Amino acid sequence: MAKLLKPLVVIVLLLAIAALCIQAFVLFPKRTLIKDRTQKLETGIDRVVKTLKSESSLLSDEAKEGIKFRVGNLKAGTVEDLPRLDRELNVANAAAEAVLIGWQATQDDLEATRLDLENCRAELEKTRGELEDARTQIVQLNDIIRSKDAELAEKSDRIAMLEDEKASLEVQLTDLNEQIAGLQDDMAAMEEEKAVLEAQLKKYDEMFDETIDMKPGTSAVIVYANADWNFVVIDIGSEQGADSGAEMIVYRGENMVGKIRLSAVQDQISIAEVLTDYQTDVIREGDDVLY
Repeated sequence: MAKLLKPLVVIVLLLAIAALCIQAFVLFPKRTLIKDRTQKLETGIDRVVKTLKSESSLLSDEAKEGIKFRVGNLKAGTVEDLPRLDRELNVANAAAEAVLIGWQATQDDLEATRLDLENCRAELEKTRGELEDARTQIVQLNDIIRSKDAELAEKSDRIAMLEDEKASLEVQLTDLNEQIAGLQDDMAAMEEEKAVLEAQLKKYDEMFDETIDMKPGTSAVIVYANADWNFVVIDIGSEQGADSGAEMIVYRGENMVGKIRLSAVQDQISIAEVLTDYQTDVIREGDDVLY
């Protein structure tokens, strides 16, 4: 039995050696691959952490100082080194999460900025519309101002013309006032003359009675006529038979133009009152009278 056991043990040992050789032959290339991959992962993680801590990172300076990442801690030679490896990966992960949070906040800020930009764009469009309306109103107001300026210039010319007319009318008014003053003087003189004639008429009325002895057919000619005071002077007097109070017909050619009443009779002339109720035309010097 011992003789059989010894060859069996040798065979088992040979098989074990063969299995180890086969395993080493199979795993050696994978070992090299795993080593290269591990190195690349270490380099990649180190690059990522450096990027997270760069100046363009979203992390604050305080957060960057809090990341105590060491790429050497990613190397694990034994099982006891695995917790250190986990801690270092957790540091890298915490940095990535902090950047992710900052990125989310930045994205929220960008969204808020986008909304503000949209609001600003809407306000800008509204302001642009209001500006266009204001420009249109300015153009309209400028047209109105030009129109008003033209009207003002026209009215100014009109005022200047009226001022000239006013000056001319003032000159005419001065002339008319002077004429009125002259006429008033003439009227005063005529009033005095009228008073004298009325006094003479009263005197002659007292001198002669009311009996009219004037002969029918007695004729005369008007030598003076005053239409304003309605009296005339004829060329006959008491020596030609004129009698105070006699009414005589005034005619021109074959037409009767009025009637007069003798009010004051002198030797060669007589003053007569024009009876307006019988007047058909203005009595003038040269008209004939007949009793």
